[in-house]
Amino acid sequence: MTKKSEKQWDAHETPLISQAKAAEMCGMTRAAIHDLVRRRRFLSVEVEGRNLVYLKEVEAFAGEHE
Repeated sequence: MTKKSEKQWDAHETPLISQAKAAEMCGMTRAAIHDLVRRRRFLSVEVEGRNLVYLKEVEAFAGEHE
């Protein structure tokens, strides 16, 4: 079985990451990230059954909350 990479890209070659990785980057739980997705703070894209978020949005959010 192959390991899924941490980063994937959307159709426009924009990097996507898992919600777990986003939680790690922001110092939050996965549930908190899921809540931010639900409240549309982060856009979510389904890729191969996984809900991924845009890396640039996570980096901006993490920078705002340092």
